[in-house]
Amino acid sequence: MSKTYKISFRTRIKNNKSFQKLHDCLKQLNVKHWAYDFQEYLLTLTSELSDFSLIQATLRSAGYVCHFIKLENLDETGNFSLT
Repeated sequence: MSKTYKISFRTRIKNNKSFQKLHDCLKQLNVKHWAYDFQEYLLTLTSELSDFSLIQATLRSAGYVCHFIKLENLDETGNFSLT
C-alpha cells in the first residue's frame, strides 16, 4: 500500500479561468483531492506523490507562483503525521 501525503502550497488564483487551469494541472498529476482557501491563498492537496517538488514544478510551469508550506504523511488511521 502506497503512502498518501497532504501537501500545502501558498499561491494566488486570480479568476475562474486560472482556477480551471489549476484543476487541469492537478488532474494531470493524478491528484484526486484538493482544496483552495481564497482568504489564505492556500492550496492543500492529497497525493501519493512523495516528491512535492514535481507538483510544485508543474504548477510553476503553468504560471503559478507556489511557495511550499508543508508536507504531511497520512498514516493508516487517517491522522496526519509531520514528515
